[in-house]
Amino acid sequence: MVTFTVLFSLFSGIITTTAFAKNIGGSVKAISHYILGLVVLILSIDYFSVEGSEGVAPLPLYLLSILSILFFLGELTKHKYSLGWNLLPIALTGTLFLAPQIQLTSFLGSGTDGIDGILVIAVLSATTPFLTHLAKLGISNLIIRFGSIRWADNEDNYLESLVSYAFIGGISALGIFLSGYAGLLLAGTFYTGASLVARNKLGLKNDIILSAGSALYLIVAMLILLEYGGYDNLDFTRGEILEGAFVGGFMILIYDLLLLLARFNSGKWKAILTLKAIVLPFITIGALAFAYTQLERLGGVLSLAAVLVSLALISILFSLFKDYTFIGLKLITVGIIFLVTPYILPVQQSSSIDLASLGIETETKDQSSPNNVVREPEGKSVEEAIGKWKINEENSKIFFELGPEKGRTKGEFQVVKGNFDIKEIIENSTIQVTLPVKSLTTFIGPRDEHLMEKDYFHEEKYPEITFVSKSISQIDDGLLVTGDFTMMGVSKELEVKLKLIGKGEKDGYPVIVIWGSSTLNRTDFGMASSSKIGDIVEFTYEVQLEK
Repeated sequence: MVTFTVLFSLFSGIITTTAFAKNIGGSVKAISHYILGLVVLILSIDYFSVEGSEGVAPLPLYLLSILSILFFLGELTKHKYSLGWNLLPIALTGTLFLAPQIQLTSFLGSGTDGIDGILVIAVLSATTPFLTHLAKLGISNLIIRFGSIRWADNEDNYLESLVSYAFIGGISALGIFLSGYAGLLLAGTFYTGASLVARNKLGLKNDIILSAGSALYLIVAMLILLEYGGYDNLDFTRGEILEGAFVGGFMILIYDLLLLLARFNSGKWKAILTLKAIVLPFITIGALAFAYTQLERLGGVLSLAAVLVSLALISILFSLFKDYTFIGLKLITVGIIFLVTPYILPVQQSSSIDLASLGIETETKDQSSPNNVVREPEGKSVEEAIGKWKINEENSKIFFELGPEKGRTKGEFQVVKGNFDIKEIIENSTIQVTLPVKSLTTFIGPRDEHLMEKDYFHEEKYPEITFVSKSISQIDDGLLVTGDFTMMGVSKELEVKLKLIGKGEKDGYPVIVIWGSSTLNRTDFGMASSSKIGDIVEFTYEVQLEK
């Protein structure tokens, strides 16, 4: 469903862009805004939940119905000029009382907190176009009556844009406060629907009010994208987020220029310029995606989320001076972003050891995070581990991280080989571990290939990394192991902290699971120092041992 939805968004954006290049965009403008609303509402369905129910939440389906009704009412009445038609969106807010389970609904983990807040947001959003009309009339009449300031269409446009920005800012704060993130979706639906009905009836510039409606939908799309990528918010002090925000503005400027040129040209030049306008978001979003494959702090999900915010807000300002809302660009951008995102999701390290199936319990596993990696458990008695053990290559993993806090590179060795020989006298124990370099992954193909080359691991010449213990001693609830760590032909002494998570059973045979941690400086092994990439590598081990 998601793939079909974003492809539909992409295809619709291409059609809309072509229509604007041919100067017939007015006929598809309302349809395109309706499609954007549909796309975001459909994308949101998977992020709604109802307390005590496992089925599809009814609220997004209700909003889909409301938007569709208001769109068709807007189409039926677009050549009618009676102000009374603008009461219909307000009247439809009353149907919220009929929406089932609305008080038990959550969106993106945030509850709606009752019908009262939802109703306030819906009524305010459905009324805003009409209130904008009244504000414009009141201010212009006051100026004409009591002042000598010139007030013309341009001033009307500025006022409408001002109200639109104030509405988006206010509804974002009030909507989330009263109804959680669902408040934004409610506001986007009723405001967009009311704007579609208000066309040619309130003396408002259609492009401005439609841009405000699409802005709310793009903000919701941004929230969905962040949730999908495992991020909590956008921190605009981060470079990749500022990068995305400016890329969004760049796309609008270039897209506008290309369509302008296409309108005033004909034949092959019109086709070429239109094609360039369509290809533009493919290139820019593709560049942001590719940049992330080279370094976490260049592009990625956060940059793409910032692009959506930038398109949302800047398009309102541009609609002051232009006769279109960049809706074609928005549809294409949403489609491409949600198609690309699965390939650039940040690494979520996860354990491959199912402790429960082995009969091992631990209270330190973080169940609230997307990661399922045991962080530092309390160690069990090492006496349970006495004996000779072989590492289970399939289930054991070594995780690593490096780099600055806001741009950590994460990865893992997916194959771990070796043997543990734990003696009754711990000091006589031995440990030997081998890591095939080819099993290293950061989950980004091009970067992993680069890591195999000479300036990093030089896998062809040094296909394995090894660790051989030299001394083992008991400390607190674990073991301190000192040994020779050999990588890229260089051996250095390394300290490893190990703990026994527990002892279990698999297929009738005893199994133990070992947790461990260590750090090393990768420059000690011949790699070039880099403050951007990071030099200190932090390791976490989860090793399953079997007899």
